[in-house]
Amino acid sequence: AASSSSGRTAHKSRSRKIRASEMVWFACCDAQQTATLIAIVCYVVVDLATWRLDRVAKPFKLLAVFVHEASHASACVLTGGSVKSLEVNLNEGGVTRFTGGIGCIVTPAGYIGGALWGAVGYVCCGSRIGSYCLAALLGLALLATLAGVLCGNRRENAFTTAAVCGGFLGILICLVCLEIYVAKHALRYGLLFLVTYVSLFSVADIYDDCVARYVKSGAEMSDAVVCERICPLLPARGWGALWFFASLALWFLGVCVCLELIRREN
Repeated sequence: AASSSSGRTAHKSRSRKIRASEMVWFACCDAQQTATLIAIVCYVVVDLATWRLDRVAKPFKLLAVFVHEASHASACVLTGGSVKSLEVNLNEGGVTRFTGGIGCIVTPAGYIGGALWGAVGYVCCGSRIGSYCLAALLGLALLATLAGVLCGNRRENAFTTAAVCGGFLGILICLVCLEIYVAKHALRYGLLFLVTYVSLFSVADIYDDCVARYVKSGAEMSDAVVCERICPLLPARGWGALWFFASLALWFLGVCVCLELIRREN
């Protein structure tokens, strides 16, 4: 009898442990969190599957380039410099013309800034108010750049820059209208797609331009080479590897905070 009682006690103990683990899982990933995580994974799969299909991927890659160049511009302004122009090229390159600023901060700001803004985007998508704030922030950045292109000196890539800014301003307006009049979380999932593309592009761009290969001279010199010359603590590939792992960490951290904010909002 004692043996039977002991067996029932052990069985109940195991049952309680199983139920406790299930409660931890469901507390960690409720319906909205699970839907968000599945959406992010699906977006990554779709992005990778269409990566070399220019007709599909080109607009989103150009948006990621815009974020990269806007990060250079932001770092320049924050360190006391002045931005002359910002351009996005159809070949998925870009250039930010500026004077002043702190070079060792402005130079890596493009790659790190792209990953950082991706993480900030995920955090904003964790709440409805944050999604509106992210849409407003991105919209203002696109609008300011579009105004600068239209009012400034017309350069070679002015049309591409204006098309990117105008096109994504239209997309943001559509997402906000869908959020207000059609579906409650349309803005969140739409912005998550853009944020995921920016984060993925940032990681891939760092690896491709600063780790796997890099241009040592000329007009298309890699930011890693420039950073090596300004701050020779690491070789160019060393800076590239540092930025690569930092971008992965920021991506992971952004997703984790996003899921936690969704749990708190629910």
